[in-house]
Amino acid sequence: MKECCRKYLAEQFGDDEDVVAEIYSEYVSSINAKTAEADAALANGEWNVLDAVAHAVKGNALAAGDQQMADTAIALRSAAKLQDSDQSGRLISDLKSLAQLL
Repeated sequence: MKECCRKYLAEQFGDDEDVVAEIYSEYVSSINAKTAEADAALANGEWNVLDAVAHAVKGNALAAGDQQMADTAIALRSAAKLQDSDQSGRLISDLKSLAQLL
């Protein structure tokens, strides 16, 4: 578990390790699902969908205390709004790399 997330979740939900672990597990699952959705949206040129997926990643990351993931998702939202395929692809790759650290 990333230390930033463990600390944040413990602050929000107390030191109940089971609750923190369950919330973190849901966070990890959601990020993995959303990166797959982002890949598909980019491949299909579905810019509104990509923006919505990045928005969801941002919200989930902030709820888990993962600012680095949230910042990357914010950048992806900007790239999606600009319909920038290259930048969006790089940022999705960054999200996947960050997800591997979870």
